[in-house]
Amino acid sequence: MKISVVLGPVMQNLGAFKIPMVLLLILVLVVIVLLTIETFFRKELNYERQQQGLNALLVLGSMSAAIGMLGQIMGIWYALAAILEAADINPAIVIGGLQASFGTTYFGFIIFFVAFVSWLFFNYLPKRKVST
Repeated sequence: MKISVVLGPVMQNLGAFKIPMVLLLILVLVVIVLLTIETFFRKELNYERQQQGLNALLVLGSMSAAIGMLGQIMGIWYALAAILEAADINPAIVIGGLQASFGTTYFGFIIFFVAFVSWLFFNYLPKRKVST
């Protein structure tokens, strides 16, 4: 299964939150790369720098989940406003609007999942020589 098949419709339904969500994803990936370099390619592990990276992963992951939920709330709000204004309601239109509102939540939790699994991985690796 191609990743574009899964994320393609989600990316179309991010609405106003597309840029912040993609930026959060990029930031999470950058932090993961920096933690990988710090953990595996340095002679001595800098504990403070690693902790800053781990904290950044948690904050960025949590922000993506929160922004995703905010996007869903706004999407449902606008869908309900459109239902109030419409004279004739078609169930397919209502379901389409609700489906679009879940895009930000879905993408936000994907980012959160990547950040959290990475945090678990880097946090519970066997510890080696540490420099402070």
